[in-house]
Amino acid sequence: MNRIGVVGTIMLSLLVLAGCSSVQAGSPAPDPARIELDGVDGQVGRLRLLSVAVASPGGRGSMHIAGDSAALLLTIANDGKAADALIGIRADLAEHVVLLNGDAPPVPRVDVPVPPGSTAVLSEVTGPHLELSGLRETLRSGVSIPVTFEFRDAGSVTLEVPVRTYTDVRPDKYLEPA
Repeated sequence: MNRIGVVGTIMLSLLVLAGCSSVQAGSPAPDPARIELDGVDGQVGRLRLLSVAVASPGGRGSMHIAGDSAALLLTIANDGKAADALIGIRADLAEHVVLLNGDAPPVPRVDVPVPPGSTAVLSEVTGPHLELSGLRETLRSGVSIPVTFEFRDAGSVTLEVPVRTYTDVRPDKYLEPA
Protein backbone atom coordinates (compact mmCIF):
# COMPACT_ATOMS: atom_id res chain seq x y z
CA MET A 1 0.00 0.00 0.00
CA ASN A 2 1.40 3.41 -0.87
CA ARG A 3 1.92 6.25 1.56
CA ILE A 4 -1.17 8.19 0.41
CA GLY A 5 -3.36 5.10 0.89
CA VAL A 6 -2.06 4.58 4.45
CA VAL A 7 -2.59 8.24 5.40
CA GLY A 8 -6.06 8.20 3.80
CA THR A 9 -7.03 5.05 5.71
CA ILE A 10 -5.87 6.55 9.03
CA MET A 11 -7.74 9.82 8.39
CA LEU A 12 -10.91 7.96 7.43
CA SER A 13 -10.66 5.80 10.56
CA LEU A 14 -10.27 8.89 12.77
CA LEU A 15 -13.29 10.55 11.17
CA VAL A 16 -15.43 7.44 11.67
CA LEU A 17 -14.38 7.14 15.32
CA ALA A 18 -15.07 10.85 15.97
CA GLY A 19 -18.55 10.50 14.44
CA CYS A 20 -19.37 7.54 16.70
CA SER A 21 -18.86 9.52 19.90
CA SER A 22 -22.00 9.49 22.07
CA VAL A 23 -21.42 13.05 23.28
CA GLN A 24 -20.14 15.31 20.55
CA ALA A 25 -18.32 18.59 21.06
CA GLY A 26 -20.70 21.48 21.55
CA SER A 27 -23.68 19.28 22.50
CA PRO A 28 -25.04 19.45 26.05
CA ALA A 29 -24.19 16.64 28.45
CA PRO A 30 -27.00 14.13 29.09
CA ASP A 31 -29.27 14.99 32.01
CA PRO A 32 -28.67 12.28 34.66
CA ALA A 33 -32.20 12.73 36.03
CA ARG A 34 -33.62 11.50 32.71
CA ILE A 35 -31.52 8.35 32.43
CA GLU A 36 -33.59 5.26 33.17
CA LEU A 37 -32.24 1.77 32.85
CA ASP A 38 -35.80 0.45 33.06
CA GLY A 39 -39.06 1.89 34.32
CA VAL A 40 -42.20 3.38 32.86
CA ASP A 41 -44.05 6.67 33.36
CA GLY A 42 -47.80 7.21 33.17
CA GLN A 43 -50.47 9.80 33.87
CA VAL A 44 -54.07 9.96 35.03
CA GLY A 45 -55.65 13.38 35.36
CA ARG A 46 -53.10 15.73 36.97
CA LEU A 47 -51.19 12.84 38.57
CA ARG A 48 -47.95 11.56 37.05
CA LEU A 49 -46.61 8.10 37.90
CA LEU A 50 -42.83 8.19 37.52
CA SER A 51 -40.19 5.47 37.17
CA VAL A 52 -42.69 2.70 37.88
CA ALA A 53 -40.93 -0.68 38.05
CA VAL A 54 -40.78 -3.98 39.88
CA ALA A 55 -37.48 -4.19 41.77
CA SER A 56 -34.74 -6.34 40.30
CA PRO A 57 -34.87 -9.89 41.64
CA GLY A 58 -31.17 -9.69 42.51
CA GLY A 59 -27.99 -10.82 40.79
CA ARG A 60 -27.73 -11.89 37.19
CA GLY A 61 -29.82 -14.94 36.41
CA SER A 62 -32.04 -14.63 39.49
CA MET A 63 -35.82 -14.26 39.40
CA HIS A 64 -38.83 -13.55 41.60
CA ILE A 65 -40.20 -17.04 42.39
CA ALA A 66 -43.94 -17.83 42.25
CA GLY A 67 -45.39 -17.55 45.77
CA ASP A 68 -42.85 -14.93 46.85
CA SER A 69 -43.17 -11.14 46.91
CA ALA A 70 -41.61 -8.40 44.80
CA ALA A 71 -41.28 -4.67 45.50
CA LEU A 72 -43.28 -2.35 43.23
CA LEU A 73 -41.51 1.02 43.17
CA LEU A 74 -42.70 4.42 41.92
CA THR A 75 -43.08 8.12 42.62
CA ILE A 76 -46.42 9.90 42.23
CA ALA A 77 -46.39 13.63 41.40
CA ASN A 78 -49.53 15.73 41.80
CA ASP A 79 -49.50 18.67 39.36
CA GLY A 80 -53.05 19.66 40.32
CA LYS A 81 -54.49 22.08 42.86
CA ALA A 82 -56.40 19.44 44.84
CA ALA A 83 -55.18 16.56 46.98
CA ASP A 84 -55.74 13.00 45.80
CA ALA A 85 -54.83 9.56 47.12
CA LEU A 86 -53.72 6.20 45.75
CA ILE A 87 -56.42 3.88 47.11
CA GLY A 88 -55.91 0.64 45.19
CA ILE A 89 -53.51 -1.37 43.08
CA ARG A 90 -54.30 -4.49 41.07
CA ALA A 91 -51.96 -6.90 39.36
CA ASP A 92 -53.29 -10.20 38.04
CA LEU A 93 -49.90 -11.81 38.70
CA ALA A 94 -50.15 -11.19 42.46
CA GLU A 95 -52.67 -12.31 45.08
CA HIS A 96 -52.41 -8.94 46.85
CA VAL A 97 -50.65 -5.60 46.55
CA VAL A 98 -49.80 -4.20 49.98
CA LEU A 99 -48.19 -1.07 51.35
CA LEU A 100 -45.00 -1.61 53.35
CA ASN A 101 -42.71 0.74 55.23
CA GLY A 102 -39.32 -0.92 55.28
CA ASP A 103 -39.53 -4.09 57.39
CA ALA A 104 -42.76 -3.08 59.18
CA PRO A 105 -45.84 -5.30 58.81
CA PRO A 106 -47.94 -4.65 55.69
CA VAL A 107 -50.75 -2.10 55.84
CA PRO A 108 -53.95 -3.99 54.91
CA ARG A 109 -55.59 -1.05 53.11
CA VAL A 110 -53.64 1.10 50.65
CA ASP A 111 -54.26 4.82 51.16
CA VAL A 112 -51.34 6.97 50.03
CA PRO A 113 -52.07 10.72 50.11
CA VAL A 114 -50.69 12.85 47.27
CA PRO A 115 -50.89 16.54 48.28
CA PRO A 116 -51.32 19.18 45.55
CA GLY A 117 -48.03 20.34 44.05
CA SER A 118 -46.17 17.57 45.86
CA THR A 119 -45.05 13.96 45.51
CA ALA A 120 -45.55 10.61 47.20
CA VAL A 121 -42.29 8.68 47.07
CA LEU A 122 -42.69 4.90 47.12
CA SER A 123 -39.39 4.08 45.49
CA GLU A 124 -37.14 2.61 48.20
CA VAL A 125 -37.54 -0.83 49.76
CA THR A 126 -36.11 0.57 53.01
CA GLY A 127 -39.00 3.08 53.22
CA PRO A 128 -42.63 3.23 52.12
CA HIS A 129 -43.23 1.12 49.02
CA LEU A 130 -45.73 -1.25 47.45
CA GLU A 131 -45.27 -5.01 47.40
CA LEU A 132 -46.69 -7.57 44.98
CA SER A 133 -47.50 -10.36 47.43
CA GLY A 134 -48.13 -14.00 46.53
CA LEU A 135 -46.80 -13.96 42.98
CA ARG A 136 -48.80 -16.35 40.80
CA GLU A 137 -45.90 -17.00 38.44
CA THR A 138 -42.14 -16.53 38.25
CA LEU A 139 -40.94 -13.07 37.14
CA ARG A 140 -37.66 -12.59 35.31
CA SER A 141 -35.81 -9.34 34.73
CA GLY A 142 -36.82 -7.53 31.57
CA VAL A 143 -40.45 -8.71 31.36
CA SER A 144 -43.39 -6.35 31.87
CA ILE A 145 -46.63 -6.97 33.76
CA PRO A 146 -49.91 -5.03 33.71
CA VAL A 147 -50.58 -3.12 36.94
CA THR A 148 -53.65 -0.93 37.56
CA PHE A 149 -53.38 2.06 39.91
CA GLU A 150 -56.62 3.48 41.31
CA PHE A 151 -56.86 7.01 42.69
CA ARG A 152 -59.69 8.45 44.79
CA ASP A 153 -60.44 11.38 42.43
CA ALA A 154 -58.35 11.02 39.26
CA GLY A 155 -59.57 7.49 38.45
CA SER A 156 -57.43 4.58 37.35
CA VAL A 157 -54.66 3.86 34.90
CA THR A 158 -53.08 0.56 33.81
CA LEU A 159 -49.37 0.49 32.99
CA GLU A 160 -47.12 -2.22 31.56
CA VAL A 161 -44.59 -2.25 34.41
CA PRO A 162 -41.13 -3.70 33.72
CA VAL A 163 -39.18 -5.90 36.10
CA ARG A 164 -35.87 -4.08 36.47
CA THR A 165 -32.77 -5.75 35.15
CA TYR A 166 -29.83 -6.35 37.40
CA THR A 167 -26.89 -4.05 37.00
CA ASP A 168 -23.77 -3.87 39.08
CA VAL A 169 -22.77 -0.56 37.48
CA ARG A 170 -24.42 2.67 38.60
CA PRO A 171 -26.23 4.57 35.80
CA ASP A 172 -24.13 7.70 36.39
CA LYS A 173 -21.01 5.71 35.45
CA TYR A 174 -22.26 5.73 31.85
CA LEU A 175 -22.01 9.54 31.72
CA GLU A 176 -18.94 11.36 30.57
CA PRO A 177 -17.79 14.25 32.76
CA ALA A 178 -19.22 17.64 31.74
